[in-house]
Amino acid sequence: MEVYECDGIIYTVIPEDPINVMAREFNERWLSDAYKRYMYIGEKEKIREKCPYLFLTINPNPHITLGEFVSIMTKMMTKPWINEYVYVFEQRGETEGECGKGFHFHAIIKKPTNKSYAHILRELSSSANKVCDSSVANFFNIKNISEEEKERKINYITGRKADEMKHAKQEQDIPFRQRNNLLPFYNVGII
Repeated sequence: MEVYECDGIIYTVIPEDPINVMAREFNERWLSDAYKRYMYIGEKEKIREKCPYLFLTINPNPHITLGEFVSIMTKMMTKPWINEYVYVFEQRGETEGECGKGFHFHAIIKKPTNKSYAHILRELSSSANKVCDSSVANFFNIKNISEEEKERKINYITGRKADEMKHAKQEQDIPFRQRNNLLPFYNVGII
C-alpha cells in the first residue's frame, strides 16, 4: 500500500489484485461480445421481417432423370410448413434438338413465422440432397427476398425474362412442359 500527499490531501493507493483485473477484463470482453451477438440477431430479425419470401433454384446432377426430379421437387413442396408458393420447371435448351437439356427448378416460398431460417434451410437442403449437392451454390441456391423482389421473381419465372439471351430458352420451355405433362407454373396463394 502506498501513501502520498498532494496539495495537503493524503492519498492511499492500494494495488489491484491481478485476478480481479483479469476478471474485470474478461467480463468487459464478454459483455462486448454479448452485445455484438445481440445486434447480429437483431439484424437477422430485421432481414427476416423485410424479406418474408425465399427464392429457391435447384439444378439436379446430370444423372438424375426428369421424372425423379419432378417427383422429389413436388414432394418437397408438400412440406406442412410450405403454405404459399409458386414454382416452375424450366430447361436451358435453345433449339428443338436441345429441348429438355439442363432442366431445373425455381420456387418462391412464403417463409413460415414459426420456423427459423436454419430449420427451413435444413429441410430444403435435405430434400435437395436427393438430386444434387446442396452445399454447392450452383446446384442449390436460396435467397431471402422482399415483397418487391417477390414480384420481380414472379415475372422472372412465369413471364418474359428481361434478358433477351434467355428468350430462345423460354420458347423451348413450352414444348418441354407439354411433352412432360408439366404445368406452366404451380401456385398456391402467391399469384
